[in-house]
Amino acid sequence: MGLLRTAIIVAIGVAVLPSDHEQQQRLYERAGATAQWVVTFCDRNAGTCAKGSEYWSVFVAKAQFGAKLAYDMMRDRQGGASETAAADHDDRPYKPAVLEREMGTLTPLDKEPAWRGKKSSKGSI
Repeated sequence: MGLLRTAIIVAIGVAVLPSDHEQQQRLYERAGATAQWVVTFCDRNAGTCAKGSEYWSVFVAKAQFGAKLAYDMMRDRQGGASETAAADHDDRPYKPAVLEREMGTLTPLDKEPAWRGKKSSKGSI
């Protein structure tokens, strides 16, 4: 589905491109001017760029702290979960049985359904 969506977007992009040589040249010049304008933003707005750089460094520091905190919490939870999982493993109602390799991969517990329905009191018909 993603490949089809990407192909449709590329097809639409190609379809809206101009076919006339003069229009192509104007589009090329406008794209170049826009790229130049974006690249020289900090030259024209030094104060805004400095403030943005300051905010970005604070954001990166907070993101690093958050990632470290999440990692530490997951690691602590993983360590505690593995110990409790081993203890809880024996208390589960369903315990995996040894596979019967001669008859396939089904275990005896797999062959017994947990629910079979009501037994008929009228007898078999």
